Amino acid sequence: MPTPPNPRRESAWTAPVLVAALWVPAMIAASYGWRHGEYYDYGWFVPPAALWLLARRWRTLESPAAPLPWRWILVAAIALVPWLLALRILGQADPAWRIPMALLAVTAAACGHAIVTATHGWKTSASFCWITLLAMSAIPWPTAIEHHLVEKLTHAVMHAAVEWFQLSGRPVEIEGVRIILHGFSVEVTDGCSGVRSFQSFVMATWFFAELQRMRASRVALLLVIACGAAFLVNTVRTWALATIRFDHGVEAFDRAHDWLGVLAFLVSAAFFFLVSGWLGDAKPRRRLRRVRVDRNNNT
Repeated sequence: MPTPPNPRRESAWTAPVLVAALWVPAMIAASYGWRHGEYYDYGWFVPPAALWLLARRWRTLESPAAPLPWRWILVAAIALVPWLLALRILGQADPAWRIPMALLAVTAAACGHAIVTATHGWKTSASFCWITLLAMSAIPWPTAIEHHLVEKLTHAVMHAAVEWFQLSGRPVEIEGVRIILHGFSVEVTDGCSGVRSFQSFVMATWFFAELQRMRASRVALLLVIACGAAFLVNTVRTWALATIRFDHGVEAFDRAHDWLGVLAFLVSAAFFFLVSGWLGDAKPRRRLRRVRVDRNNNT
């Protein structure tokens, strides 16, 4: 005979289903940036990854879930539906407008953690922070912050590459966003800033932090190492492209541009995976406790 369904087990999954449903409007709005944005094509990976990690962590919770009062759910739905509809209408009017996307994501994060807190307590809710940050990483950043980041990274990469040239005895100069040597110039575009690698590795940091259940200190270290590796590799790429342009001409530069970009991403990605695996596998050191042995005690 088939096993009858367990109502308590089925009700235990009500909370994560509600949490996932809250993120649907935000992900639908963000998908415009995944399709048409320059730096957010990794966003397609985020929803299935976050959903899988949510279910994975929920299955491992030891404390039983407190039931959610359906009256509270109904009241929250009545309050939230007009707010979510208003944000989606604003998003439909201008799909590239990022403020409605951000508000949808903040609403989903706040309500989702409120649900987990109501069912399992605030400590359990805090343990879902890496999944929330992973979901948030799929939302395009505010335009002003993104432009400022791209500008800063572009200039940092360009100045670092110029320092390498000068240390090697080549008197290159900077003029705007161009590196100049003996009348030949190389323009350092936004794509050479490494912002794509930077944002992708921020997303990957939250994914591996939850996948390997890292402590916050190790997650912070992984994030710093990942961003540093992305910056270093893109600096080397900029230096290599400028060297090819100065030594071999425009045609060689055009041929090398795309495959050097792919190589830079693969090298930094491989380094990131190695570091994340090392941080995830390394066991914290434990202090050895000194045990006094009573020699007179024969038991």
